[in-house]
Amino acid sequence: MDRKVNWGILGCAGIAEKAFIPAVRRSRNGVLAGIAARDESRARDWADRFGFLRSHRTYQELVEDPAIDAVYIPLPNDLHAEWSIRAMRAGKHVLCEKPMAMNALEVRAMIGAAEAAGVQLMEGFMYKFHPQMEKALALIGEGKIGELRSVHSSFTFKFERTGTNYRWFPAMGGGALYDVGCYPISLVRLIFGAEPISAFARARIDPGTGVDMTSAALLEFPGGRFAQCDASFESHFQSRLLAAGAEGTIALTRAFSAKDFDTAIEIVRGDAKETVRIPRADMFTLMTEHFVDAVLEKKPLRYPADDALANMHAIDACFESIRTGRAVVIQKAIQSGGTAS
Repeated sequence: MDRKVNWGILGCAGIAEKAFIPAVRRSRNGVLAGIAARDESRARDWADRFGFLRSHRTYQELVEDPAIDAVYIPLPNDLHAEWSIRAMRAGKHVLCEKPMAMNALEVRAMIGAAEAAGVQLMEGFMYKFHPQMEKALALIGEGKIGELRSVHSSFTFKFERTGTNYRWFPAMGGGALYDVGCYPISLVRLIFGAEPISAFARARIDPGTGVDMTSAALLEFPGGRFAQCDASFESHFQSRLLAAGAEGTIALTRAFSAKDFDTAIEIVRGDAKETVRIPRADMFTLMTEHFVDAVLEKKPLRYPADDALANMHAIDACFESIRTGRAVVIQKAIQSGGTAS
């Protein structure tokens, strides 16, 4: 019989209900073993509705349950580090929703806890596991558009304000840059295969809540290459990538949100246009299966926690730039041990 991992989930978040739970149920190597919530009755309801083996009275009870192998953490951003570390100290592998934490110092602490416990830790960027992303990276890598010069990525949507959603509270890690801006920053780093050396960012701050509603960041990469990363809670939906090379461009119109339909990669070289069709794929299931394979086979993750740390350094630099109005040299900030959150 094939080995499987028993998953526990902390919190009844929408992303867990809509994406992660269905992904585990479809996966070949995962079991919905435990669910905990602030409201114990809600955890019991979810256990009944979705077929968890059991519900837990508290988060701590779940992470201490010896029947749980791995924990998925879709809690508000300010709780990511605390509960990831608690879970890892209890010997659990952790798949944490993005962004990994509130700042790079927290991510470093999470990595230290993972190393001390000998467990896997990964940030939940599901888009990286979609076949369209693998194909786009391959096309760029083989020189389809020539030498890569610039990248533009946007993740924006209109988000209706509610009084209780953590996205409207700065202390909980709210705002567009944390929530969706982390995606374009992650993607442009992936496309360039390098880390940015500086960041200049601007944002429109909502005067009522204090969160950033719209942000734009310019990241400089080695070799005089640049990336623009846009995020917004108040713009028409966009989930885009445009990579520009010396000989052409590659575009994705569903870079981060390609769950339920076929997608396409648009390639332009001079007057020639080419479309590469990509069949629909369940990127959440692909992500969870990859994570569980790494757990069971004790093999390296494709995107280890060090990648999350590098992404957080870039996000920190963007926040610092927004606050100061100046460009931030990222390596200098890393060496000084500084953080922008």
